Amino acid sequence: MLPEIAKAAKVLASGGVVAFPTDTVWGLLADPWNPEAVGRLRSLKGREAQKPLQLLITGPDRAQNLLPPDFCDPRFVALAQTFWPGPLTVVVPGRQVPPWISRAGTWGLRVPDHPVLQALLHEAGGALAASSLNRAGAPPARSHREAQAFGADYVFPGEEPPGVASTVVDLTTGRILREGAISATRLLPYLKGRAG
Repeated sequence: MLPEIAKAAKVLASGGVVAFPTDTVWGLLADPWNPEAVGRLRSLKGREAQKPLQLLITGPDRAQNLLPPDFCDPRFVALAQTFWPGPLTVVVPGRQVPPWISRAGTWGLRVPDHPVLQALLHEAGGALAASSLNRAGAPPARSHREAQAFGADYVFPGEEPPGVASTVVDLTTGRILREGAISATRLLPYLKGRAG
């Protein structure tokens, strides 16, 4: 294991916030089960408590533990098989979603396509609360130097991310909430259940 991963995992386990250059944009990461850690993430970002946070996970198998036992949506399976790992966040009904993550009882799940981040996720238990590294409404950090200015407890070294946010699809409404790295044109057939 890289020493940087061990250090980041230690910071996260102690309730700290880590800045990380993901496969989309610079992100802030925290332990999703620790309300104080998530509160610190929100404070650094200036994100209001009622706005949900994303959950980065290791893979679709980890998602199964977060979904209601009776959850069955072929759109979710098709999207996960086609676009994960990658820049797609899928909002789904959740099981025991902490209110400090989402007050709507949903998860915004994404499997990042980033080997080092995947290693950190595995070390941290398979899931991390995440949000883009920027003040609410402002552009994301573009460099390691800009990331350092946010006051995270640890800024992970690494290559700069592509700089395009993930696309966000809400399966509870069938709507595309944000068009990012994956175009709406590519996603619409899956939302209508006609993807082949």
